[in-house]
Amino acid sequence: MKIGKSDAPVQRIVVHALMIFFGLVAITPIYVLLINATRTTEQINAGFSFIPGEGAFFQSVHTLEGDWLDAEGGAGLPAEGTARYQDLVMGQTMREEMNTKTNQMELRVTKKRTESRQPRIEVLDNEGNVLAAYLLFDNATIYVKQGQRVRNGDLIARVITPANVLYNWRALSERSFKIWQGFGNSAFVSIFTTLLSVYFSAMTAYGLHVYRFKGRTAVWVIILVIMMLPGSLTFIGFYKLMVTMQLTNTYIPLIIPAIAAAATVLFIRQYMMSVLSFELIDAARIDGAGEYRIFNTIILPVTIPALAAQCIFTFVGSWNNYLMPTVIINDTARYTLPMLIQNLRGDIYRTEFGGIYLGIAISLIPIIIFYSFMSRFIISGLTMGGIKE
Repeated sequence: MKIGKSDAPVQRIVVHALMIFFGLVAITPIYVLLINATRTTEQINAGFSFIPGEGAFFQSVHTLEGDWLDAEGGAGLPAEGTARYQDLVMGQTMREEMNTKTNQMELRVTKKRTESRQPRIEVLDNEGNVLAAYLLFDNATIYVKQGQRVRNGDLIARVITPANVLYNWRALSERSFKIWQGFGNSAFVSIFTTLLSVYFSAMTAYGLHVYRFKGRTAVWVIILVIMMLPGSLTFIGFYKLMVTMQLTNTYIPLIIPAIAAAATVLFIRQYMMSVLSFELIDAARIDGAGEYRIFNTIILPVTIPALAAQCIFTFVGSWNNYLMPTVIINDTARYTLPMLIQNLRGDIYRTEFGGIYLGIAISLIPIIIFYSFMSRFIISGLTMGGIKE
């Protein structure tokens, strides 16, 4: 069946629509992750949302006013009482602070997220009976008139609710989330893993492609077999070996074994078969260049697209690696960023899902930057690696 020229625009429209659809499907998880980073735990537990939570980026201020019935309302209660804090710790939950608008000292109260008690404001009558009670939640900071007389309907306290993003960040920092330490550890492991893996994989691919030696085919077959074996098969044996060599709690097991990257060797070798000219290598040898100089000054620049693509894949894989660091590393000072984020779920009082999503979103920043810087090489690297000249 022949397709007429009139069908071509329809085909293009269908193809473009499918590309847009699958593109949206691909970015939806990242978008939802970023949205949840702007929501509180209560908002996340309330259900799924495609829009930021209420108060995502700006703090809100509202007032607490007396709402108990006075004597004229029929409840037989006094019209005024004394405001008191309950279950607060001076110096921790409660401290004095200067109000820049009124230039007066006020008591500032913030409930810690790890407190099991429930701080509150109570209005008491002359006999100490409670006329009204107002609970203080985690996401609120208040200024209140401690020990002063207040009437029904009067202002009792100003409640300042921080922006959700700021609240989630505080949830991270107050739980010993050492983000810069995690960034440094992950960057150290990922950068060295990427450099060593890609460089030595390129060297291996170059040797297999250029040199002719006995056992060359057997070595290539072994590399292909290793590439098809799942890493879980050697996981226990690898861990026992690291324990025997006393290399646990170090970054060596995370960096050095990554040099043997069979998939990277395969990709770079296929790319070299497409673009590498043996005449160029022979000319360099005639000019007196050594093998290492040829590789470093001629081969590497020629294969930059393939190397850049593999750098992205290796960096992302190393940055997001969680299982192996969890088994090898037990010193909290050496924790990588994925390990720190996972530990956020270990709080016995309350799990701050908004903080966890914010931590994951922060951990994506280096990946996005690295990808944006080197993505121009991905298309050329992938396509040229599969084309034979």
